[in-house]
Amino acid sequence: MNTLGAHEVMELHEVMNDAIHGLNTLQLFRPHAKDPQLQTMMNNHLHACTMEYNNLVQMAHQLGASEAMPARAQKTLPDMRMNPADMSFQPLYGLRNPQTQTPAQSSEQIDDMDVALCLITCHKQTAALKMKAALEMANPTLRQFMQTCANKSADMAYEGFQYANQKGYYQIPTLKDTTMNTYMQSYGTAPTMGNLGNLGNMGNLGSVGNQQSGQQYM
Repeated sequence: MNTLGAHEVMELHEVMNDAIHGLNTLQLFRPHAKDPQLQTMMNNHLHACTMEYNNLVQMAHQLGASEAMPARAQKTLPDMRMNPADMSFQPLYGLRNPQTQTPAQSSEQIDDMDVALCLITCHKQTAALKMKAALEMANPTLRQFMQTCANKSADMAYEGFQYANQKGYYQIPTLKDTTMNTYMQSYGTAPTMGNLGNLGNMGNLGSVGNQQSGQQYM
């Protein structure tokens, strides 16, 4: 039986615990989705997250302790594949009469915008958590798997953003051109490795010169 470090076990615990909460949250929000496109995306993401969680549990069992009994009976899931994010997508920048945001007073008030934004938030949070966990993994197989999971969560978050941005649910504020240009042009390039090598040689020559001509300082 392979041995996992204490930090790896704790990171796995955090990721799997977060996965359960994320799946439960998506299950709660799924019935409130009315748009067929959003419903399909929710279904695909739920399926992908469930499969990923089950794979992570199996890997944890293989690398760690003996297999544990599931807390809930598993139901057969439909064969659905997660649609990849559209890389040709062109985001809409700027504010377009954004709605005033207020908490829902009851579950009946939750609409497609709430569902989409919840979906994005869940994936963004779990992507950050998984990447942080990957940086703490000593086992190379576990590290690679966690990186893959983080990237998948980031892709699902971006797919949700694409939908929300097109619908006007997730708008992107912009800065004035002068402000943006001032920020972007305030950075200069760094010397390349070749130039750094030349600078290093010049420094060594200077040191030799000081040793030869500066004996009085010794």
